[in-house]
Amino acid sequence: MSARGGVAPMLTLELLRYRIDGDSITPIYLTTTGGKRYIGMAEQLIELAQAHVGRTVGEFETAIEEMLGTAPDYKVYRGLAKVLDEYLVISQPLEADAEDLRQQVFERAASIGTLVRKSDLLFPKTAGDAAAEISREIGLTPEELLSLLYSDLRENRLIESFDSSVTATELIERYNTMLAQAMLYCATRMIIDIKDNYRMVFKYIKLARLMHSIKPHDGGYRIDIDGPISLFSNVERYGINMAKLLPAVIKCADWRLAAKVNVGGNEKLFRLSPRTGLKSHYRDEPVFDSAAEEAFYNKFVRNSKSKWAIEREGSILDLKDTVMIPDFKFTHKEDGRTAHLEIVGFWTPEYLAKKLDKLSRVKETNIVVAVPESLNCSKEAFAGPVVHYKQRLLIKDMMPAIEKVAK
Repeated sequence: MSARGGVAPMLTLELLRYRIDGDSITPIYLTTTGGKRYIGMAEQLIELAQAHVGRTVGEFETAIEEMLGTAPDYKVYRGLAKVLDEYLVISQPLEADAEDLRQQVFERAASIGTLVRKSDLLFPKTAGDAAAEISREIGLTPEELLSLLYSDLRENRLIESFDSSVTATELIERYNTMLAQAMLYCATRMIIDIKDNYRMVFKYIKLARLMHSIKPHDGGYRIDIDGPISLFSNVERYGINMAKLLPAVIKCADWRLAAKVNVGGNEKLFRLSPRTGLKSHYRDEPVFDSAAEEAFYNKFVRNSKSKWAIEREGSILDLKDTVMIPDFKFTHKEDGRTAHLEIVGFWTPEYLAKKLDKLSRVKETNIVVAVPESLNCSKEAFAGPVVHYKQRLLIKDMMPAIEKVAK
């Protein structure tokens, strides 16, 4: 399994390094300019990973331990090694279900009786005899049986490939972001200010089921998130999910994060901003959901004479247990009135049901819904003004409705 295609690796708390200054706490980040020895260590780890393609994870981890030895910066090196997991593709267990196979083998071995290493008159059966007997019954050779018996354990799985394009600098950048993420495991509260990238941020908030509230703030939005320590006694999973939000926040162009973290029973303030220099490994998401939306936007911005400015996903509508982010926000260039346009595009019955539910809960009255004629759905099914369209979203059809609802 590749960490890149599945669960991304995270640092454990014992690998977290930080310094405290009064009421503030800051992870001890690595710098690529001032830490040449760390660049060297990262390069050695990359070479080690390349050399272990085709070998087991256990062999790779043993080689790492031998290389690190009693290094004074063990936490740093161990953390860098943890980052490498993201660039490994590890084999899936073989088709045979190893856990069921173990149970079958152990039950059969128990029925054979006492097994010894060397047979005698009292105990004639050896472990080797039992293995051969059980192998024949199952239809495997003893060697195949042994390899399958614990094939599901991580240390026995093969490293199929390694992304050799990763550089030492990239490894250190991922390490720094993972340090900041680990700090959030201990958060009791987190406040995030963002002015863009709303859809990605709220996608991860929703996936993680984070308890939150939002409000407009300084030309953007402030998101207040309750931390795991403040909510639950078993906090590990919630804390990890909270940390997974950070790379989405880092993707924003303008953002601030302040978190209260509990360290040894004392509450400290942890701050982040673009000045911290953290890098996100999350991929950019498509700017537009469809070609129709993109064509509409591009045509609109080319019209320099328009009295309206258009912004892609420029507002967040708070629906308490979820949010709605209309596709477009319009702002009048002279009087500042605003309106929103939500486009119902390609759909399934489930998608439409969720969309209708959200629209029915929107309290704002300055929203227009664009619905394809092929949907064959009445205007009464939607809250607010509805404009039907065929293949293309036409400005001349949309703007009268926008003018009418703007406020």
